[in-house]
Amino acid sequence: MLVTGMAVGGLAGAAPDDAAPDTAPELLTIPAPQIEALPASVPPMPPADAKLDQLFPRYEILHPNIAFWTRVFGEYSELQSVVHSKAYPHKVLRVLDFRGASMQMSEAALENHRRQVEQQAREAAEALIRSIHAKRHAPQTMTAEERRIYELFADVRDRDPFKTLQGTIRIQRGLKERTENALRVSDAYLPHMEKVFADYGLPTALTRLPIVESSFNLNAYSRSGAAGVWQFIPSSARIYMRLNEIVDDRRDPWTSTDAAARHLRDDYALLGDWPLAITAYNHGRNGIARGLAATGGKTLVDLIERYDSPRFGFAGKNYYAEFLAALDVERAWRARRDATERTRAIEFEVVETKHYVPYETLRRLCGASDEEFRRLNPAYRPEVIDGKLYVPPGHLIRVPAGSARSFEVGYARLGTHERFDSQRVYYLLHKVGKGETLGGIARRYRIGIDRIRAANGLRSSTIRVGQVLKIPPREEPRPGPISVAVGESKPMLTREQLTAARAADGTTHTVGRGDTLGAIARRYRVSEADLKRINQLDSSMIRIGQVLKIPDRAGSPAPSSGWRNHRVSAGQTLASIARHYDVSIAELRRANGLGESSLIKVGQTLRIPVRD
Repeated sequence: MLVTGMAVGGLAGAAPDDAAPDTAPELLTIPAPQIEALPASVPPMPPADAKLDQLFPRYEILHPNIAFWTRVFGEYSELQSVVHSKAYPHKVLRVLDFRGASMQMSEAALENHRRQVEQQAREAAEALIRSIHAKRHAPQTMTAEERRIYELFADVRDRDPFKTLQGTIRIQRGLKERTENALRVSDAYLPHMEKVFADYGLPTALTRLPIVESSFNLNAYSRSGAAGVWQFIPSSARIYMRLNEIVDDRRDPWTSTDAAARHLRDDYALLGDWPLAITAYNHGRNGIARGLAATGGKTLVDLIERYDSPRFGFAGKNYYAEFLAALDVERAWRARRDATERTRAIEFEVVETKHYVPYETLRRLCGASDEEFRRLNPAYRPEVIDGKLYVPPGHLIRVPAGSARSFEVGYARLGTHERFDSQRVYYLLHKVGKGETLGGIARRYRIGIDRIRAANGLRSSTIRVGQVLKIPPREEPRPGPISVAVGESKPMLTREQLTAARAADGTTHTVGRGDTLGAIARRYRVSEADLKRINQLDSSMIRIGQVLKIPDRAGSPAPSSGWRNHRVSAGQTLASIARHYDVSIAELRRANGLGESSLIKVGQTLRIPVRD
């Protein structure tokens, strides 16, 4: 039996619990929503893959929830609304069917009608639960509907289930059509996504989380500001990828996949358990760690059963069950689908800019249509696409497969009117609101106060309500001799930088936002056990601002003692290959005579330095 706390927003497809019902349209000719006859309980899904079940255990407590979300993803239509309880999600009280109404009403009218009916159904269910609770000792006095609900909960091991149910009724809209579309769209991206996760040593099944997060909608944007297929919120995005005036990497399914892999890797490094790490992707790794500390627990089951926090509510407690349900629905969908219906994965090559170049120039050089170029490079802001800002040097650009060589030839021939050494001057406009200060505005846009004052000719920090300020965009620094992988917000140190950094900081590391003990150990190439030992840590918990000692034996790796070969696959870049083999991009360039170029081809064989 899963007893959960208060609801948390953000579940895909859920009707807004706090939405006020709109005025109802004329309903005289509208079919009433149908009520589905339901069994008393839904049997749990049997495990299908022993190896997966070891990584992603199907705890008995979650079986009913997995069954419920399997029906939401794979059975209930988007035009059906499920009335159920947050305390016992699998006990479906009613299913409201609006498919008939959808054929007679406009989209706006249907939504208004649906919200009103859902609100009425929620209130009616709450009243019904209260009445059943009052009559629980005299079932013979119940109405037929009350008796049906009473018997629905006959197998619940709760002394007073109808007291528990009060105030927990919610509406969940079906996701069948959206999920089927998500699975079709995923065909074009999953091969690359699985390769990225495999390169990081992560289970490839994790690449199905976008089914839960966004239904693989590349343009998904939530009310909380989360964007893209992986639904990164801005604060998390700035740790793992670029989010600035030039690009929003959250909207790039390839780059955001790399970021999501590192996010999940860091979640697992801290929590050491995949059910907890997956839940942390939704709830936050520090929140999960606090819950474990508060309960003295070690598993997700401990949190579900014992963690009482308003922030860890219905969404957090069900997220892992939703993930397992998505795996089941995908497996069943692919089993019954003809293999010939599979969409081909998107193929491309990667080139690198070396100057500030107009977006349109890059598109022209690779011979792609506007639609194809945007599909391959979806992170660029409208200001870049419209030519108000240039694409900076050091950006990795995807071009259609087979066009990289012609791109490089054309790029080399560009005149000074199409490649530049600096960014265009461009300002954002900000209207000063009540209570705002120049310091607060500077922090909001993450630039210095002096830059705002200079751009606006201000002699002091005094501003007035209604004043329009010019905000200079944050400039991306021109890259040095070492390129970093696209999306890296905290690139690994080069060999030379590692030695210099250790000498400069006295072999210490100050914990920053997003750091984990595992990530710090990898950065300095030491073991996590040694970090714990030298810093006298009992666990992997660290805090922002904490200063960690780095073991003295964390020196530069030994020089190369030989070579191994690597055959380039579709979607790989020099940066991703360097990251996979733990060598620098500069070393790869030298070993393969690439000079300053990062251009590689599918099928090309690269020499990889091997160390003892």
